[in-house]
Amino acid sequence: MPQKTFSGAIISLGLGLAGYAVLLVIMIGAVPGGSDNSGYFNEARLFSRGRIHAPMRTLAGVPPDAATQYLYVPLGFKPSPGGGASLVPTYPPGLPLLLVPAALVAGWDHAGDLVLILHSLAGIALAFALGRLCGLPGPWSLAGAAVLAASPLYLFTSLQALSDVPATAWATAAVVAAINGRDGPRWALASGFCISVGFLVRPTNLLVAVPAALAVGLGPRHLGLLALGMLPGVAAWMAINHAAYGNVLQSGYGAIGGEFHSGLVAGTLGYCAWWLPRLLSPVIVVAPLVVAYSGLRPRLAAVLVTWAACFVAFYAPYRWTHEQWWFLRFLLPAAPALIVAGFLVARRLLGDAAGRLPAPMRRILPALAIAAALAVELGQASPLREARAVGHGELKYGRVSRWLVAQASGALFYFTDFTLLRHDQIAPAVSSRILASLRSEGRPLYAVLFPFEADALKRLPGTWARVGSVNDVGIWRCDAAGPALGGPRPPP
Repeated sequence: MPQKTFSGAIISLGLGLAGYAVLLVIMIGAVPGGSDNSGYFNEARLFSRGRIHAPMRTLAGVPPDAATQYLYVPLGFKPSPGGGASLVPTYPPGLPLLLVPAALVAGWDHAGDLVLILHSLAGIALAFALGRLCGLPGPWSLAGAAVLAASPLYLFTSLQALSDVPATAWATAAVVAAINGRDGPRWALASGFCISVGFLVRPTNLLVAVPAALAVGLGPRHLGLLALGMLPGVAAWMAINHAAYGNVLQSGYGAIGGEFHSGLVAGTLGYCAWWLPRLLSPVIVVAPLVVAYSGLRPRLAAVLVTWAACFVAFYAPYRWTHEQWWFLRFLLPAAPALIVAGFLVARRLLGDAAGRLPAPMRRILPALAIAAALAVELGQASPLREARAVGHGELKYGRVSRWLVAQASGALFYFTDFTLLRHDQIAPAVSSRILASLRSEGRPLYAVLFPFEADALKRLPGTWARVGSVNDVGIWRCDAAGPALGGPRPPP
């Protein structure tokens, strides 16, 4: 009977993954768009060419040192620490490294879609595997996987080129392998390798090493194999840092200590307590009780609690964690631990309650509880943001480029060879030099602005006229610069 139930859950998981894949294919837009998205793609294209430095695109007569440091620097880049007119990426190298082979398979237009879809499906399947390893029956493990898939956080970050879902998949893979670590050395080694890939994707995934170490066992042999598996990723990270920033321990983010403040902890924890049960279902409310009330082996309970606690403790003082609900995506790598721990406790609680109910009610009570948990999550999707708009909203950057052959900031750098001027970095002292350079070369000056950026025109040199729009993106031309570009008009 258990084998039949398990096989039925596996079949259901496969069907569910197939349906979720169709949903992702319809909605996804993992393309160069905003700062993060375009930053990853720009870095990936540099890697594909065997480079880490990109030439800065400047105007004649306006060298970089004549203006603010970031005048010619698109989002997702920073000036090269070595000086000169070159740029280096700011984002971790893991996702860009994954995009490179994906581009060989699917082309650059769909490389992000392929990477995100595969990692999204893998994360759901691994959440199911985690539940089984922790003692949940097949249907309950399936429910845990469904809760993760239905999370607005998970779907939101599965539809665009962000590192959250890949980081979640590799973190879960690391712990799943570590739990099996006592069955053979290859599992401890595999767990370390998953940590190393996750570390490249997002350096804070190194936190997973703590629960993984507890899972494989604290003996020197197992810990040594775990560390050995982590070496490739750490070595690659250090080599890339040295090539880009001149220091093996210097990342593109630079010094971020000022982003963490102990005074934010209480507010962030309160924010998490309000939002996480809505975004990961109310089942996570009882997750902390897994230590005392699940019947779980102490080692596995410690793994789940430590896994979740490491991420919550790290991000609690981070200034961005409680800015908006979607910033809780930083905690996604710990979501499988919270969900599985919550279901372990919920199953025990429901079992105790069901013992006092009539037989028909005992059979449907778990299903009702799981349905209620999913309903809370799904109820957030519409008021928070239309799921379809998440991925499809990124596609407007490409539509802008097809008209102007230009884009906003980092995406402009990816799609075109145009010189980029950051409007927020144009100092009055160099405005006249910029216009003189453009007029002398007969080059036009266009501004591509979102609605919240429209006031920037008041601070820019020259007289501006709106010449078109794509979706909510306005396109403006400076009459004091060179002649207008030719080409098609923007779509209505």
